Amino acid sequence: MKQITLLALLLLSTASYSQQPKNAPLPIIDLTAQVNFGHRIVAKRNIDIIVVHSTYAINKDSFLIDAVLNQFKPYKVCPHYVIGREGEIYLTVAEKNIAYHAGVSTLPGTKRSNLNTNSIGIEIINSPSTPPTDAQYESLLYLIQDIQKRHKINHIVRHSDIAPDRKTDPWLFNWDVFMKMVEK
Repeated sequence: MKQITLLALLLLSTASYSQQPKNAPLPIIDLTAQVNFGHRIVAKRNIDIIVVHSTYAINKDSFLIDAVLNQFKPYKVCPHYVIGREGEIYLTVAEKNIAYHAGVSTLPGTKRSNLNTNSIGIEIINSPSTPPTDAQYESLLYLIQDIQKRHKINHIVRHSDIAPDRKTDPWLFNWDVFMKMVEK
């Protein structure tokens, strides 16, 4: 386990957190109070899909969480979680709510569409030329396993799987190796 950096300690001292599962790589930083866009509050939903995405901000601060969220805001889209370059996990939309992250989408091998309704979206901050870090893979694995404790997840898919004509993410992601880790 890597040591907590000065930046992580600063985040720990200034952010609020959701209830933390044991053995979390880093606390989940709760930004839901700051994200008042890109989601709809619902009474109950049946979550059985996790969608993995990639994102970055198209400016000089391309890997900063604030820049990424600012880029989402005009489009009124947002995932449930964002994983930063150091493996920090940000909660941006409560799991009980629908987050607008999948867009026009269809689950492969089915006729299921409008996947926002039944999915949890996780964005990894990386770019088409910058692969995910080891810390991001570690945090994503932890987060998926944690989500599976709360929901009966039947499908873990890439954004490119559910919208192949318009999306190519997650970028530079070793999907086959990662999925073997999830299945262990």
